[in-house]
Amino acid sequence: MEEGKGGRPREWERVESRDGPEFEIFHVRTDRARSPRTGEVEEFNIADSPDGVTVVARTPEGELVMVEQFRHALRTVTMETPSGFMDEGESPLEAAVRELREETGYEGDEPRVIGCLELNPSWQTTRVYVVEVKNARRSAERELDEAEDIRVLILTRERVLEMVRTGGIRAAVAVSALALGEWAGGE
Repeated sequence: MEEGKGGRPREWERVESRDGPEFEIFHVRTDRARSPRTGEVEEFNIADSPDGVTVVARTPEGELVMVEQFRHALRTVTMETPSGFMDEGESPLEAAVRELREETGYEGDEPRVIGCLELNPSWQTTRVYVVEVKNARRSAERELDEAEDIRVLILTRERVLEMVRTGGIRAAVAVSALALGEWAGGE
């Protein structure tokens, strides 16, 4: 049952857009937009950043390739699916293959996009494509960026699901990607 009146929310008319500060991986934009409901103009700060990928990679035995790394924003080590930004002109599939190889040294069967996540649509433009790679095997040396210190873990599906349930894996993109991997037929 749907609540409320008037159907779907309507699009807001953008009346002004100003570029703000530039940072390494994003820039801030301020939009002023008119509410279709009240007619009032409101201001919204938006972080524009490149789209990204996250990879649900499974070994031939069905285990998941996961990574641990220190995340400066939270000042803690997190466990996640291998992830990163897409380079300009790069497709989600190309970026996923590159990120998986660079972070873990693993490669596998042809990748396939199984979903797309809007990272935080209330203030951010980033989309993260979830890519599945089956039969992932260690085939290359890792190529970590200067600012990366990553530990690779190969974990059973059951262990990963238990870690999601108990809070050992909390990164929203990783949890969402793993859920999409389950729905896409992961076993």
